[in-house]
Amino acid sequence: MITDVELDSLMVSAINDLSSDNIHEGVESLVELAHIFAKAGMPIHIFEGIRKHIIDQASERTDALFIKEKVKQAEKQHHRLKNSDLIITNQFTH
Repeated sequence: MITDVELDSLMVSAINDLSSDNIHEGVESLVELAHIFAKAGMPIHIFEGIRKHIIDQASERTDALFIKEKVKQAEKQHHRLKNSDLIITNQFTH
């Protein structure tokens, strides 16, 4: 189980990465948070609110343009890579 301090640290990391235009690292933190919330049985709308807060905070801290759009694109890429890894893994295990 993750502690409150670890959860806060992960959220701060996501904000810092996104505001520093380290989009992929920020998305990795968002994905990790999504897994934590899902394992805890939290409703998706709770995570969506946290995700929005993180992106909004990152946007306020930086001049980097289009953070929301960059995050969406990086999330799509992450999902494509994850799905291709599953396909490759399934090919070798069957």
